[in-house]
Amino acid sequence: MQKSKRALLVGLAVALVACGGYVVYDRVNDDGPVKKTEVVLPQSPYDSGKDEPRKTRVYVDNSGPTVSVSVRTATKPWTDQLSVTVNGRTTELRRGRIPLGGCAPHVVAEPTSMLTRLDFDRTCVKKSADLKVSVAVDGAGPVRATAAETAKPNVLMIMVDDMRADDLRYMPNVQKLIGKQGVNFTNAFASFPLCCPARASVMSGQYPHNHGVWSHDPPWGFPSFDDAETFPVWLTAAGYRTTYLGKYLNGYGSQPEPGRTTGTSTQYVPQGWALWNGSIDGGLSPSDPDDGGTYRYWDTTLNNNGDGYISLKGKYQTNAYADMTNEMVSESAAADDPFFHYVSFTAPHHGGPHESDDPPDVKTPARPKRMRGAFDDIIKKAPGATWKDPDRQADKPKRLQGHPSKDKMKQVLQLTRQRAESLYVVDGAVKRMIANLKKTGKLDNTVVVFTSDNGYFLGEQGIPTGKVLPYEPSLRVPLLMRGPGIPKGEVRTDPFLSIDYASTFSDLGDAKVGPAVDGRSMLDVVRLGDETSGDSWSRVVLTETTPTNAVRDALAAKQPVGARTAEMMLGKVTGIRTGQYLYTEWQAEPGDPKSNIRQELYDVRSDPNEYKNLALDPKQESLLAEFHKILVRARTCVGPECEFLLPRNLR
Repeated sequence: MQKSKRALLVGLAVALVACGGYVVYDRVNDDGPVKKTEVVLPQSPYDSGKDEPRKTRVYVDNSGPTVSVSVRTATKPWTDQLSVTVNGRTTELRRGRIPLGGCAPHVVAEPTSMLTRLDFDRTCVKKSADLKVSVAVDGAGPVRATAAETAKPNVLMIMVDDMRADDLRYMPNVQKLIGKQGVNFTNAFASFPLCCPARASVMSGQYPHNHGVWSHDPPWGFPSFDDAETFPVWLTAAGYRTTYLGKYLNGYGSQPEPGRTTGTSTQYVPQGWALWNGSIDGGLSPSDPDDGGTYRYWDTTLNNNGDGYISLKGKYQTNAYADMTNEMVSESAAADDPFFHYVSFTAPHHGGPHESDDPPDVKTPARPKRMRGAFDDIIKKAPGATWKDPDRQADKPKRLQGHPSKDKMKQVLQLTRQRAESLYVVDGAVKRMIANLKKTGKLDNTVVVFTSDNGYFLGEQGIPTGKVLPYEPSLRVPLLMRGPGIPKGEVRTDPFLSIDYASTFSDLGDAKVGPAVDGRSMLDVVRLGDETSGDSWSRVVLTETTPTNAVRDALAAKQPVGARTAEMMLGKVTGIRTGQYLYTEWQAEPGDPKSNIRQELYDVRSDPNEYKNLALDPKQESLLAEFHKILVRARTCVGPECEFLLPRNLR
């Protein structure tokens, strides 16, 4: 399907698939009344983006110590020769030949990629006010570009918690102010769809099998994360002022500091942050006046940069974070150095306090009174209400053979509405943060990123609520970016993984990444377009999942958790996601080691709900063998070893 045909309904209001209407709320104080407008059908759909143009594109990054010239060819990779001239100095590229010489650029030019990049040391580029670049592809006429030397861009990273990709329909400002002004990645995935492992991957650029954060609980949780090699450390070394606000890794606060086995981490400041206001997840006595938590929407406590605490008691967390972000960004904007600000909202993750309209058996996020019930007349069904898989007893692992009751799905509907209400408050916060960037004069030189740590099930795959497993609602996340050098209103279908943020941010800031990064910089894809055309991609996308039941069982029995490592690994699920397929392997099911369902294969193009497990079809034996071979290689890869190509028939 062409990217230009994908559309999302949006206007200056919330667009909802259930009935096609929208509703707008005037923002007042957190507990004030809500003012509704009349629900109307949208006049026309909002196109979530268009394809990149079918012409050769050139982008020149003229900031920092390295000058980069990136080229995206029109319809296919260049085959014979690429000629790049920078201020009169010409570099001729040919396939299989590496440019030599003291001022030869570093070249990235994969034969299957439509993207090519040349990095020149600034000392090797003739000095002038502007860089004049000319590019000729396979003997065709030149494409020219001019770029003045610019300052490094600022970054505003906005992270939410447990948001599904299709939840974007509840966030008109995010779509209007970021998506329409930038690019929308429609294949953004959480390598491990669970908060703590996914967030560790964002920070480190590593898969869980390398950073070691397999769950929320010790010994694989927050204390196991080595924060010495993370993108804020690298950006700080490159001259950035880094600031952090909100949720960090699960267990931060209540669990010991990294490298320790006792105590708490309420005053711990991870390396690389000039200003740290991470929210603590417990760790203080209930009698302490500063006691609060990440999941207490009206009673959040922040670490005040290692010097006491900031209590947000009585303030709705989302709005407080927006106000604090504006203060922190305004302060950073007054300095000479570029800034990187990371704000991490808890919404739409469940959290207290309990509210009168909460369902009895499903946890929900708290919302301001003005938002309660705001979506009741609009969202008619939970996303998974129509999920029907008649063959699930025969072709699914045992864990997926059940189905939520009607009563449970009614409660999931309530959860869906309350999640939308909490996200709509975030949407208003995003509008205010972008307005503040404009007010400070920094918007035009700031890259704004909006994403989530992982997705969420709302009835699909027979799972009423949750995440962890690598199916679409859990694996897929929203990702939108705007900023200098980023085209407006375009879609990208190349996959963007949790492990790619660290390299992408480092590339953006001319920072040197650590020695063992599994991800790649997606900056050229953001600026110029996908490496390949269509919905296929050549990259190997690994998914990793490890259930935490064995960890919890060990803790409950007061046993060393390591004693149950073998049991934990029995339930391990790893997989490969391609443009056409999802392939998974279950080492064995917890409690059912003799289960004969050890592999799954879904054609996600023809079967987007992942109903039919093709792994049980004898005709797919050779395809399964190929996927197994790829998976064995991917799930133990380290750093550059993770960069290898899929065979064409698997894409």
